[in-house]
Amino acid sequence: MTHCRLKCVLAAIGIGCLLSACAATPTGSTEGRLLKLADDVDQRGDHATAAAMYERALEQGEASADIQVRLGNARLAAGEPAAAAEAFRAALHEDINLAPALLGLGTAQLRLGEPESALRSLSRAAPAINSVSGWSRLGAAQALTGRPGQAVAAFDKAVALEPRDLDLQANLALAESLAGDNAKAVAAMRQITASPLAEARHYRNQILVLVLAGQTDEARRVEIPDLPTAKRESLIASAERLAAIPGAAERAQALGLAMASRRD
Repeated sequence: MTHCRLKCVLAAIGIGCLLSACAATPTGSTEGRLLKLADDVDQRGDHATAAAMYERALEQGEASADIQVRLGNARLAAGEPAAAAEAFRAALHEDINLAPALLGLGTAQLRLGEPESALRSLSRAAPAINSVSGWSRLGAAQALTGRPGQAVAAFDKAVALEPRDLDLQANLALAESLAGDNAKAVAAMRQITASPLAEARHYRNQILVLVLAGQTDEARRVEIPDLPTAKRESLIASAERLAAIPGAAERAQALGLAMASRRD
């Protein structure tokens, strides 16, 4: 976004003077007001505009790890993982142990297809933050780097923090399947799809887990609301192709496990 457009956005809500060197307004106050506005814009979902405003705040003041993290998160939400990674790295230059920056960098690296790098960042971030998103993203990185047993442990921690979330439970079941614990994965998916809150993606995961467990006939008997038979057979065929992949990391990549959680 150009500074011209940013001026228009700010002027439209009555604070265009923030972009000029108003003699009556201290720099610190200007930066604080701009940051509050950027946070509000970000929360309303206009992440690209918010990112431009965070950049402006950085130009007006000294380097700040906190603002760089906000900028990185806005860029992530705007679908710009490479630019987000730059902001998180800038924050880590200020504080190498800053957990939110490590979490953001690891998330950006996952989205950029760099699971080994993501694993290094998230292994430090997840225990420090102890959040659903932290453990889920660490679990995804571990699965994508061929560590399914460790992925199970990470997803288990995420589920412990929010035990009613069906997507988290499904991720855990998929990790268990990758780790070869088919009985546990199948039982978990049956429990998930028994919930009245289960959605189509959860039934698809159940079919996948059953096929990976060698229970293709059982997969054909799964009742999926509003799913034609031809679509079911297509899902089973896709699952069989995935089951033929020998390596755990390659299977995880085919599963798209890094994107399975709505928190990534």
